[in-house]
Amino acid sequence: MKKTMIALTLCSMAALGSTASAVQLFDFDGQAVWPAAPGGTAVAYGRIVNGEAVEAPLPFDFANFEYTLAVTDLVLDSTGPTSFFSGGIVTIYKDDATPADFAFPATFTDGEAVLSGVMATFQHVMLTGTLGSANGYVDWTGGTMLNDLAPADQQGWPFVTLVSRSATQVQPGYTEKWDGKIEPIEEVVASEAETWSGVKALFR
Repeated sequence: MKKTMIALTLCSMAALGSTASAVQLFDFDGQAVWPAAPGGTAVAYGRIVNGEAVEAPLPFDFANFEYTLAVTDLVLDSTGPTSFFSGGIVTIYKDDATPADFAFPATFTDGEAVLSGVMATFQHVMLTGTLGSANGYVDWTGGTMLNDLAPADQQGWPFVTLVSRSATQVQPGYTEKWDGKIEPIEEVVASEAETWSGVKALFR
């Protein structure tokens, strides 16, 4: 039964992420806190864990910096087997000073905000008492690296995550573990302006 539910969860994740065709992504591991009732806000904190294994959409220096993720202001509109949220803010931070520690959430948000954006809606589904998935879409609107993305590359990034509420996976003070990704719809290319002479030189 457990293997069946894991398979269903993975299939659900594959379906949720099917709109994205890029091979670049922000891979994260995190912990989330649920509100007590509709109208309250959920928060989540995580580490970007790409390292050298998976290409990030932006040139992150994983050798010298830690990159963290914070999801805040995510309002729970309705709860049930499928729960719906709205109004979330997603921020990715670059930090070389304070190692991120789930016991101290501020350590996830004390760096340079390299990307920030809005996640207008978010859907959360529990397939069993401990396994589920969640998804939304992020529009990047700020951060010191925003202009490294062309305007067309800033909108509609799928945010998908597996959810675990297993006691062995959840840190003290949190409700569930998130293991997910944020990825562009298409592979991101550099947004630097090219001169006409430079373009012509490519065809010589």
